Amino acid sequence: MHRIFVSVILISSLLVIGNTTFAQKKVVGYYVYSYKYVYPENKIEFGNLTHINHSFIWPNKDGSLAVPDGFLDPQLISNAHNAGVKVLVSLGSADSTSIKNFAMMSADSTARAAFINNLLLFIQQNGYDGVDFDWEFPANAIEKNQYTLLIKELKTAASQTFPNLLVTIAASPGDWFGRYFDFENMTQYLDWINVMGYNFHGSWTQHSGHNAPLYTNPADPDKPVPGSDDDGVKYLSVTRKVPKNKLVLGLPFYGKQFNASGLFAVQSGAVYDLIYNPDIATKLNDINWKYNWDDVSKVPYLVAAANSKFITFDDTASVKYKCDYVKANGLAGVMIWALGYDYSGSESPLLRAIGKSLILSAVAKGDEYKIPEDFKLYDNYPNPFNPSTHIRFELPKGGHVKIIVFDALGREVKVLIDQFMNAGNHETLFDASHLNSGVYFYCMQSQNFIQGKKMILIK
Repeated sequence: MHRIFVSVILISSLLVIGNTTFAQKKVVGYYVYSYKYVYPENKIEFGNLTHINHSFIWPNKDGSLAVPDGFLDPQLISNAHNAGVKVLVSLGSADSTSIKNFAMMSADSTARAAFINNLLLFIQQNGYDGVDFDWEFPANAIEKNQYTLLIKELKTAASQTFPNLLVTIAASPGDWFGRYFDFENMTQYLDWINVMGYNFHGSWTQHSGHNAPLYTNPADPDKPVPGSDDDGVKYLSVTRKVPKNKLVLGLPFYGKQFNASGLFAVQSGAVYDLIYNPDIATKLNDINWKYNWDDVSKVPYLVAAANSKFITFDDTASVKYKCDYVKANGLAGVMIWALGYDYSGSESPLLRAIGKSLILSAVAKGDEYKIPEDFKLYDNYPNPFNPSTHIRFELPKGGHVKIIVFDALGREVKVLIDQFMNAGNHETLFDASHLNSGVYFYCMQSQNFIQGKKMILIK
């Protein structure tokens, strides 16, 4: 009787799992060219990314391109493409020269045409997959119209020779800057919008507060401004009519330090930006700093023992909440500012948390992966098994490999492999001595390959 019941449960589970696919969200990381001396290309965990925004170049007012010395990085693009990651060249930033040149170039039809030609040539010569615009920010209604015209003319020019060109922008999550973006007309020409979901508090606010709260805390003296990520998503999707599946939520790998006694306390003096590693991570185990969690805003913060300093930041817990929010609300994915800011010298914990949640997440309906023929994940043997089984796979070239076992509810059971492996045939053993009978599945990811298979444990 017990065996029949188990069989029915197993068959039902197989039917449920058989009708599911792996859904991948976009994970877009800005890679600042000058940071490669701290965080070189060979340290990037490409398996946790789908796109890289290589930043920054910018326009000159005559339509030519300003490309800093040392910017060109063919190895970055080669490594990314080998891992199935696309690379966009990013133009702009908050630099005043860039902002001024965007306005002047886009106002002149001749300069605008020259810029588009120069940009497309630059992209094709250097192997980029697209372009990301980071004009921070159009300052009036005239520049608003110029920006839309620039994007439209770029897409038109690329339609014949580069029809798959990716075009994205970075945009503010609030109306102060967002009012000068013509989202209603511009969005049709964009693949997605990187929502700058950070800098909600800083030197410009009277009180200390969260850099990137997921939700607005009612205790914030500055509410409803500056707001939160959730407020920003609602502003763009509801007020400005941007489809949610074109919104990529920005996550900061940096925080801010205030001269303040705690959360929402009066602040004075300078406010400093701190990158997660080492500026913040080294304080997490420091007895002179106390870790706190705001369960309303779903973000952490640190307060100095003397109650004189306050640090707002994101950690692995808060980025997981934000990834869950992205999935629950049907957003396109997440954007990171910036790659390498969480790098410890051996790992990137925030990036890994994002990749685990959005790229290697368990059983989720969505777009199916196209499985490359040169990668192979074989059926485990024996199957059914008790208590162990062998998992074999083949790699056409060396690269980072992850193999994770999940239960039928999508909960992670065990990480079998998470390392660089050479090309060839490989095998690993899964010991399930500690587990109960049931359906499990194993998922392998390597570069642009991802596939899952079912296995049955019967004790």
